Amino acid sequence: MGNRVERNLLVPLSDGETLAVDVHLPADQPSPAVVSYYPYHKDDVIGGFFEYANRYFAEQGYAAVLADFRGLGSSSGLPGEAMNAREADDGAELVEWIAAQPWCDGSVGMWGLSYGGITSFKTAAVRPPHLKAIVPVIGSADIYLDWVYPGGCLNCLGLMGWGSYMVAMQMVPPMFQDPEGRWMEVWWNRLHNARPYILDWHGHPERDAFWDSKTTAVEDIDVPTFLIGGWRDIFPEGMVSPYSRLSGPRKLLMGPWLHCAPDQSPFEPVDYLAEITRWWDRWLRDEPNGVENEAPVTLYVQAGEGGEGRWKHEEAWPVPTAEETTLFLDGAKLSGELADGDGSRSYRTDPTLGSYSVLWDPMALGLGNPQNQAPEDALSLAYTSEPLDTAMEITGSPEAVLYVSVEEGDEANLVVKLCDVAPSGHSTLISTGWLKLSHRDSHRQSVGLVPGEVVEARVAVWATSYEVAAGHRLRVSVSCADFPRVWPTITNPLIRLHTGPDHPSRIVLPVVPAGASGPVAEMPRPDPGLDRAPLGIDYAHKHIVTRDHAKESITVEVGFSSTMHTPSMDGRAHVDTESIATVSRRRPDGARLEGNTTFVLDTPYGSRFIVEARTRVSARELTAWGRVEADGVPIFEHRWHS
Repeated sequence: MGNRVERNLLVPLSDGETLAVDVHLPADQPSPAVVSYYPYHKDDVIGGFFEYANRYFAEQGYAAVLADFRGLGSSSGLPGEAMNAREADDGAELVEWIAAQPWCDGSVGMWGLSYGGITSFKTAAVRPPHLKAIVPVIGSADIYLDWVYPGGCLNCLGLMGWGSYMVAMQMVPPMFQDPEGRWMEVWWNRLHNARPYILDWHGHPERDAFWDSKTTAVEDIDVPTFLIGGWRDIFPEGMVSPYSRLSGPRKLLMGPWLHCAPDQSPFEPVDYLAEITRWWDRWLRDEPNGVENEAPVTLYVQAGEGGEGRWKHEEAWPVPTAEETTLFLDGAKLSGELADGDGSRSYRTDPTLGSYSVLWDPMALGLGNPQNQAPEDALSLAYTSEPLDTAMEITGSPEAVLYVSVEEGDEANLVVKLCDVAPSGHSTLISTGWLKLSHRDSHRQSVGLVPGEVVEARVAVWATSYEVAAGHRLRVSVSCADFPRVWPTITNPLIRLHTGPDHPSRIVLPVVPAGASGPVAEMPRPDPGLDRAPLGIDYAHKHIVTRDHAKESITVEVGFSSTMHTPSMDGRAHVDTESIATVSRRRPDGARLEGNTTFVLDTPYGSRFIVEARTRVSARELTAWGRVEADGVPIFEHRWHS
């Protein structure tokens, strides 16, 4: 018997609802199983995206299971708000159901990208007995800090753009349309009773019980865990920070990737499915392939203009050989020596800064690498070192310690960028950190700002691995905006950054000494002749930045359109989605994000559904509108507001 697919098997949950799953079965059964679990519809979007991976794992002898979340796709019930605790409980029941099937030998692994990585963490932490290993890819165990409120600053495009898209996803009908009409029943229920995924997120700016319920206790994960992340992704810190807290066997792979599958990255692609299979072979099949004896950490060391990156192995994270190197801010200089006299520089916030940075891309577009930072460095408080005599490898999580007073304004966001400045003047972003100044003591309790009071602010800069070449200079740029990564403050505050013996503003870098870096690693490259999107028909994306000099505003537009066959090959799904973020220097309180998504679904039974969603978001509220049309007849329309 060759590989075959069983579609829309229904997994009974303890509360009476059912999760819908597809299974790619290998030729030999029973076998170990691997499962991914998403809110993105196994019968259209995520099913098409993972068709290649599921076929691949089945060919390697694993039953590959793809499951719809409760209340989405073909699963019954209503979805809760995103990343709710029930997702972990449903995931655990799903694992145990898989283990009990005649085609499974009782060993189950869980993996997934982005939300699939999040659910892998969450499910493993509740310890279902038959879960033997996990592979979270570009995910997070702490969405408050890693995604929604980095440093306490509300995410803009990378969160709200995704949220706008999910308004449409919740209205899309199941594309597996059974003759008995179950699909209509589960769809009609959520169409009239579900709320948009992120409707409540504006109401929780501090880290309260709402966010605690969505945070995974990584310390509770005891199964072998293979972490795969990207330095230019939206979750770089989110993938490295769990490593040292895991209690079971562990492995970490960090590449220079954005938010996309590592084998489809336009730069330094890696055949990550082959690496994952070796993990499964060791921990699901108990094959003595030696994975646990290899260097547990593999990193890509990035490089700036004129440089060449490299892969290397290390023995742990944080890297044991890294040493703290402190550089002080002084005037416009960055120096290893603390200045003799006190100094300060004032800065008026420019809310349009940020579009040259990494684009937060939760839609897996593979877009958004940073551009030359020099134009924005010039509009920030920039501190630049002398040219380096020797190369400097920075591997770890830097921290900036700044002494700041707010001269005007009720709130300020601090944005710290660490850059590599080439002799040409080109400034390459190494990493960024954010801090809402009222969160300087704790994200759980905001503290007020007293005009003119100097306070210490510790800004966590996200993890990286990067080598600054000899002859290049390091630069620390401090500003109060990073748009459209985070929402601007309502006003443009005036701050003063203090330096000198009484206020030793500085950055602390994890520097790996010359000769102490780990050995070179050889990574498996994907076969360029293989079609990793076998169901795709067409695909296009956009990333447009517009500056209106008359209005002193900036607008960033991102989005994509794609058409694909459904996994069953008897339907077609087209999606067109865009997010448009705008802010004016004159009126930062008017910053807004507009989301527009349209699905056109041609079903296996010849019907056409058109689903439209529109959202308008500010830093304080979200308004959403949705409409569904079936064969030219409007059947649903609704508005939501937070």
